[in-house]
Amino acid sequence: MDKLNIKELLEGFNFVVPEIQREYVWGAAKNKRVLIQFLKDLDQKLSQGDANIGFLYSYKSGAEHYLIDGQQRYTTILLLCYYLAVDEGKDNLAHFIDMLKLNQNIQAFSYRVRSYTESFLQNLFKSGIKNADAVTDQTWYKRNYEDDTTITSMIGALSVFEAELKNCSNIQLERILNHVTFWYFDVDMTSQGEELYITMNSRGEKLTDSEQIKPRLLKVSAKKEFYGKKWDDWEEFFYNKQLRGKRNIDSIDTAMNNMIRIVLELKTLHEHSRINPVEDAELITIEDIAKYMNAIIELYEINDGNYILEIARLYGDSKEDGDFYVLKALLTERLKDKKDLYEYERVYQTVKNHVRRNKLKNLPFLTFLKEYKESSKEWYDYILTEKESSSNVFNGHELEKINICNSLGYSAEKAIWELQSHPFWNGEIKQMINWSKLGESFSLENFKINSQCFNLLFDQKQDVGWTSDSVRQALITYLPKYPLDDCFFGFTSSQWKEIMYNNSDRFQQFLQLFIDMTQQERNAKLDEIKSSYDEKPENKWAEFVQHDYLLEYCNTKRIQYRNEYGIECVQNCYKQPVSVKNMHLYHYLKSHLNEKKPLSNGWICWMDKSGWKSVIKIYNDNYPFRFHIQYRKDHNEQYKIKLIWNGDSLSEEERNLVETVGFIREEERYVFYVSLDMSNSLNVIRQIVIAYDVFLANR
Repeated sequence: MDKLNIKELLEGFNFVVPEIQREYVWGAAKNKRVLIQFLKDLDQKLSQGDANIGFLYSYKSGAEHYLIDGQQRYTTILLLCYYLAVDEGKDNLAHFIDMLKLNQNIQAFSYRVRSYTESFLQNLFKSGIKNADAVTDQTWYKRNYEDDTTITSMIGALSVFEAELKNCSNIQLERILNHVTFWYFDVDMTSQGEELYITMNSRGEKLTDSEQIKPRLLKVSAKKEFYGKKWDDWEEFFYNKQLRGKRNIDSIDTAMNNMIRIVLELKTLHEHSRINPVEDAELITIEDIAKYMNAIIELYEINDGNYILEIARLYGDSKEDGDFYVLKALLTERLKDKKDLYEYERVYQTVKNHVRRNKLKNLPFLTFLKEYKESSKEWYDYILTEKESSSNVFNGHELEKINICNSLGYSAEKAIWELQSHPFWNGEIKQMINWSKLGESFSLENFKINSQCFNLLFDQKQDVGWTSDSVRQALITYLPKYPLDDCFFGFTSSQWKEIMYNNSDRFQQFLQLFIDMTQQERNAKLDEIKSSYDEKPENKWAEFVQHDYLLEYCNTKRIQYRNEYGIECVQNCYKQPVSVKNMHLYHYLKSHLNEKKPLSNGWICWMDKSGWKSVIKIYNDNYPFRFHIQYRKDHNEQYKIKLIWNGDSLSEEERNLVETVGFIREEERYVFYVSLDMSNSLNVIRQIVIAYDVFLANR
């Protein structure tokens, strides 16, 4: 058990609140007093130094730790950290978001009670919004959130923070991160009976689980010497550098432990997160281990070593398939003594795809493998005919693909396996299957055509959103429900799949515009589609088609809407918003003044994106004033030109000069409102400059 502060917990663990946990309720109206008292107690403890707030229990699964107890306090603390980070400035918020690892595949805190609960929390953390009412006004806030107990409680917690923190002077972000602690307890670090059965080696170190179970298994074997030697051979197999790579020697113990765990699970049909040497020695024999180790060694050689990676996962450092589903299935196939090596590939591809989709559950899978092993049927035949057994493991989409592969053979298998292994699809190709049907019948020819067209258009890497802005611009002209939620032009694969689903027929028609095209022909077709889409009121998103710089700025292809500034382009999902109108004016002015590069008259134009609003700034070191220009939708959709004069005040002559041009006094500054005709802004700037030049000449 360790005493860890919040910073150490965020940096050292990736906590998950799993679906079996109850709702977050501390922020609910009926629990308001609980949360208020918690804040008061926390403030009081922090006034005296460190504040320990209880216990945190979890167990490890892969790279993540699943919370068993303490989630109400931990969730509250992270919501509090977020609120304080927003309140204390953008640098603190950016640092806190980095600590949460929001832009990484595995995050420091995930709330998986429901998928949209997790989505809400991620959107909240990225939004920089701390006001509860403002949260519900966001474009990403969905109507069904209002029926979610956890989400409404989280929003309620923000309201409590806003009302109560003004009375809690000791609650500050730095103090929360460094001085609030939990007693952290990893339940995987203990096992039943551990205190009674700790065994030590000659160096006074605790023996590994496999080393402890070994003598117990050999003790009851009739071939102790034979299997004693075999055990050494098995360890030597895992010592093999071709398999082990650069892993250290300790990884051999991990591999042996995991191998025995697999044997225990396949034999008993129960999960074994770790070996209990005393109890588990009653459940398996040394002969059982020998049978499966022989199968592992044989798999090492099968199909030109294609399954070595699955065996290497036994070393315990793989980020995928921590439950060894693929290896368990391959071992089961090997123990059926199948001679057709292609059958192993069918098993491998089927289960591998389920692992990609994270659809497998260990206990039903173990039962399925046992029943399959006892059957004389082939893999596909068993899955499709023994529905009572297979339906607990394979869903409708997987069964449909298996049926297609079984009916159409190698060519269909090759095409389906190749597409579903693409990182974009990550195993789920239901949309492509549906697009490839003629009526109710699957057409392999259509599938290959659609796959070829998709690969031609979506040929970019994940970190740039899978495709080009030219494709996005062409889709704007073609799809009725795009961008997604008037917010997403498609960056993540999940966003793209939702876009495809919402525009199924039109998206398929769009794909088929590019049948048998080369990249050069594709580019020409995209340009043709875009050029015919004019900027007019009925074409809502036409400016994103005709002005490349808008989507180029949105590096995650996301926009947002705010009443003050209208549609805004943003970076990294939420940062550095720039209104579309500001972007247009900036590029217009830049063409006349050249961004951060003086022309002959010395004027410089640049875009300040440092805050949560964008401002076009124009200045010249030879003049005592500068201009700040900003589009304001809430001011009759005009550009607001603010004149910033150097020094504290203007002389009477200077005031007359400014007012003669048409500037008016507003909040201690002179401002000028102009229409969206961008030349008007440039004309106002020219007028004030010319007037000042005349003023100087006449002094």
